[in-house]
Amino acid sequence: MKLNLFDYSKNRKWYINLIFCLISFVGLLVIPALLYHLLRSVINNAYICDIFANVIFILILYLMYFKDLNKEFKTYKKDFKSNMKTAFKYYVVGLMGMIFFNLIIVTFLKDISSNESQVRELLYNNTLYALLSIIIIGPISEEIIFRKSLQPLIKNKWLYAICCALLFGGAHILTNIQNNIFVLTDLFYILPYASLGLTFALMDYDTKSTFTSISIHILHNSFTAMLLLITYFGGL
Repeated sequence: MKLNLFDYSKNRKWYINLIFCLISFVGLLVIPALLYHLLRSVINNAYICDIFANVIFILILYLMYFKDLNKEFKTYKKDFKSNMKTAFKYYVVGLMGMIFFNLIIVTFLKDISSNESQVRELLYNNTLYALLSIIIIGPISEEIIFRKSLQPLIKNKWLYAICCALLFGGAHILTNIQNNIFVLTDLFYILPYASLGLTFALMDYDTKSTFTSISIHILHNSFTAMLLLITYFGGL
């Protein structure tokens, strides 16, 4: 039987999965920016252009992995309770790791990461746009890129999780380099981001569904954003 290019990842040739993975990672750096500039020629609002550009990129990712994601969504729904139980166990560990590393780093550096500073400024000044980016666009695109695209290529559970963690942590630092605000001490912040990235990967691997980490990622970002808004507008 001839295989379709978009067959489930376990049936695809390894080099096709590799190509999809490269498209995902390179696309993250190129496609939203390209689409943004194209949309700016017809839409004046920069924030609307950015939202549309990222939504289109997510649709491209979905089309690449639609058979995988459709199958995983069925698994996610079928075993929802057990999947969430597994996910929260991992999430608690990842959150504790993130808090631990942040406390140590902030104690010595006396400052938050450049990425975190950017996110907060955006959240306080352009709340609606920031919430859409942080709660919806970010979790969906990041989980497909940093988890879904890597899992078919790396069979070993812990090697897969560590690779996901380092790439996830490094990507948040890379954002600062692209915006020309990178400082050397930001490298330390790979650790807290990687802690969460590691547990996202592990929960995906155990539940066999990318939608598990998408859900937890959305919950994590929602809670964090709401907490920041409450403390900021409450004058705390």
